[in-house]
Amino acid sequence: MAFGFGKPHFLGIDFGTASIKAVELTVENNRPVLVNYGQVSLADLENGTPPQGRSYEEEIVLHLKTLLERMKPESRSAYVAMPAFIGLISLIELPVMEEAELQEAVRFEAHKYIPSSLDEVALSWEVIGTHTVPGEGEKLEVLLVAALNKEVARYEHYVAGAALDLDFLELETFSIVRSIIGDEPGMSLVIDIGSRATNLVLVENGLVRVSRNLDVGGRDITRVLAESLNITEERAKILKRSGKDFLIAPESALTFPSLQMIASEADRMLAAYQAKHSGVQCKQIVLSGGTALFAGLVQYYSTLFKVPVVLGNPWRNIEYDALLEETLRVFGTSFSVAIGLALRGTDTLLKKAADMPFKKPKKEFSLKALFTKKI
Repeated sequence: MAFGFGKPHFLGIDFGTASIKAVELTVENNRPVLVNYGQVSLADLENGTPPQGRSYEEEIVLHLKTLLERMKPESRSAYVAMPAFIGLISLIELPVMEEAELQEAVRFEAHKYIPSSLDEVALSWEVIGTHTVPGEGEKLEVLLVAALNKEVARYEHYVAGAALDLDFLELETFSIVRSIIGDEPGMSLVIDIGSRATNLVLVENGLVRVSRNLDVGGRDITRVLAESLNITEERAKILKRSGKDFLIAPESALTFPSLQMIASEADRMLAAYQAKHSGVQCKQIVLSGGTALFAGLVQYYSTLFKVPVVLGNPWRNIEYDALLEETLRVFGTSFSVAIGLALRGTDTLLKKAADMPFKKPKKEFSLKALFTKKI
């Protein structure tokens, strides 16, 4: 956060596999306002061989510096996300117990989900509800979030290398939910399709309930286009963004195994959750990520699922210059993570400004103490 021209500024940075994106917000009249945004491509690093003999980490810092030089943000501190596939999010059930006992019980349960020693892991958890299990009584629902300490240190290094302070670090899952769903009531399934991986997140009343990662993404779609049409991957990338429908239009429809795999996993997630929580219905499936704009995708998934499928809009609660309308529409949901990170700062500021000491605060769906500088 920075205080430029008398206003606080909040900088969210999304370290994706295909690009680094950043969004800077401020607050005016109790509303988040877009100040700045930008992105830098990592295409030259995607083959895993950084140029000039530098390491991948050194290249990421240089690319981040390039982005910041273009943007010239007011803030010199950042809210940062790590890719979901390098962390763990799991909903576990425990008997009702005192908090002192709960902390030990959570650490014991964590061993079942985390292959590494807990000394090597940044671990955070929060009780998000209760659930009655037939024959066993009431259970606590605990959301467990973890990432390796070395991964946390890596992102701290990126930020410090660009002469920024790290205000907050979280898994991108929570950033996506914050920008796409917010406090919206009911249950939604977010399908965020990135370049390398897809993040499926089941959200109920603003709280992350289940999260799954699949090792498929936009690159797999590019590959199918290139192989099916006998063209280069560069040409396939252009076609993928051209608006041509390769999913629904009969004359050009192709089969994309990665999209079918995502749909199958979404069905499994919904079925498993509804089997444990009878009566709970998913009201919508929300598409996010750069690949969400692939022509025909909303209609394609609408034919597969029994609930409405919509394109997420992370810009929906942000004020911005009307001249940017078309540009931001083209960007679509590709900035979901960076927006969600910056919103973490504006939300915190607005809650403080509200100053309602007699009202019990609503539990945040992004864990309050999640991956701060030292855990």
